[in-house]
Amino acid sequence: MALPSDNIAAANQINKMYQERKRDRGALFGRMNEIRNHYNGDIIVPLPELDDMEKAAVPNLIAAGIDQFAMRVASVMPDISYIPVRPGIQVSENKARDRRLANLGWWDMNKMGIKLRRRARHLTAYGMSAVSLSPVSIYHDDKRDMPHWRVRNPLATYPAQMLDPDSMEPSDCIFADRRPLEWLKANYPTQMAALYKGDKADHEMFEVLEYMDGNETVIMACGAERRKGDGWTPDPDGHLASTVILERIPNRAEMCPVVIAGRVTLDRLAGQFDQMLGMYQRQAKLDALDFIATFRNVFPDQYLVSPSNSPTTPRLVQQADGKMGIMGVISHGQLDTVHSTPGDSTAAAMDRLERAQRLTAGIPAEFGGESPSNVRTARRGEMVMSNTVDMPIQEYQDIFANSLEAENRRAVAIMKAYYGNRPSMFFMGTDGKIVRPDYTPNEAFETDLSYVKYSMPGSDVNGMVIAIGQRVGTGVMSTQTAREMDPAIEDPIRERDQVEIESLRRAMLAGMEQQATQGSLDPSIIARIAKAKAERHVTLEDAVAKIHEEMQQEQAAKAQQMQEMQQQSMAGQQPDMSQAPQMQPGMGISPDNPATQIQQPPQGTQDLSSLLNNLRRPTRESGQEQGMMPGGAM
Repeated sequence: MALPSDNIAAANQINKMYQERKRDRGALFGRMNEIRNHYNGDIIVPLPELDDMEKAAVPNLIAAGIDQFAMRVASVMPDISYIPVRPGIQVSENKARDRRLANLGWWDMNKMGIKLRRRARHLTAYGMSAVSLSPVSIYHDDKRDMPHWRVRNPLATYPAQMLDPDSMEPSDCIFADRRPLEWLKANYPTQMAALYKGDKADHEMFEVLEYMDGNETVIMACGAERRKGDGWTPDPDGHLASTVILERIPNRAEMCPVVIAGRVTLDRLAGQFDQMLGMYQRQAKLDALDFIATFRNVFPDQYLVSPSNSPTTPRLVQQADGKMGIMGVISHGQLDTVHSTPGDSTAAAMDRLERAQRLTAGIPAEFGGESPSNVRTARRGEMVMSNTVDMPIQEYQDIFANSLEAENRRAVAIMKAYYGNRPSMFFMGTDGKIVRPDYTPNEAFETDLSYVKYSMPGSDVNGMVIAIGQRVGTGVMSTQTAREMDPAIEDPIRERDQVEIESLRRAMLAGMEQQATQGSLDPSIIARIAKAKAERHVTLEDAVAKIHEEMQQEQAAKAQQMQEMQQQSMAGQQPDMSQAPQMQPGMGISPDNPATQIQQPPQGTQDLSSLLNNLRRPTRESGQEQGMMPGGAM
């Protein structure tokens, strides 16, 4: 729904939608606030005998469960795949690879790993995770021209109603925030001059609303609350407006830049730990009562008791003081001390409540570094842990995969709409300078269709690496598929090339070592290669190629020198033999240096073929003599 062009009408419409959505989401936000207070440890046990600021002193399973589930969900980064528009065509294949690397670059520069950890906490605790994308960063020193992800607070998110409960793309959304009056005056002096501020000081906070849809982004400020009876009477400064538009920014991407991922529930948003709140509070109250009884037992109640059937009344004559050595005196009575002993069933009741919390939210004992008492083997412990947490983790990872696909579509639209013809890099510094262009958005992004997939949904990083290695070892998975599934490998094609290059490098090194051992490789060449690597810090293949090129140049220079010496000899001049290769010891084996060539083996050393010929020679000679005799058989 497009907003009116008039700022006053637009501000009134946004404020009306905000108030309606705030009223509709009141119950949801109430549960979210309660979960947040439990997570932060801000729950106060309402008992009169405790201090006003007394906090709960029982294990905070809600915080442990939120952190443990979120860390396992975000421990693995998903992979992105872009399908070529024309499969088999190298140009189209290269563009698809550029799209993938560019998208991975956006994720890396936005610190997507950290953002996913925060979003996973929002999803498990609140039941929803909201994010918005923009072409510019909220930080002034970040000048990178790319899509910027921003994780939003679910407690301040008011999306439009979505008919499909599984939809993550609202048509519009309102985000509520608070800014000090001083900041608003400094950044929007003209607009704030028309806002009703009442008697608010500069350090006091004002509510700021940010409305986003497919057409524009509107930022507006809400004024101070009017006192009853003021109506529209001007305040001393003459300011009347209750809301003012601060900025209206057109949206070139033409799609709402907000994506909201939600848990799969029955009919409303709910966090994973909503059912634990009552049990946690009851456990905290039992613990507080047990603590009160223990505290009372430190200073037990004492009574003056008169003997039975005594006509007199007991009287305390002198108060005892052990430090000063003063003994207490009681007249006509005795002192009776009453101890307040904690109940025997309190500990058992607290243990039952803790077990109920673990069963309700699926929090295994392993999350706290403990092992269940009935688990005896590592395999059984792994099965118990897997049956408890794998399915929720799988569901959360699938939800994030669908959300990231929608976010990628918005990122591509932003990149093409705002920076379509500008060359860009896969990774760039915060200054935004392009050192070497890697791709142009309008050329590389022929389509915005992308697939985001977790390699093994339901597995954390440790279990997934082991599973991939086992499949490769048994031969049911190729190494290329393993590279594509491994979250630590960002570019499987580059990783494949690196592995093959390293294999060829090892083969070349092994061949050179074998030649050096057999004596077919001159030690001076080995020394030159080692010196080139030590001084130039190049790869082995670069060092060998460089030394080979240098030796070719040296051989060409020697051949030219020999040719000049021959020409001098033919002209009757005495050649300078001091520069001849034969007169320079230590030059190594070469055709130009016959003095250092390997000599022929001695006469006594014969090969196998010569020995066989010598063995057959007498037989042949005797046969020839017999053939020359008369009557001899040939």
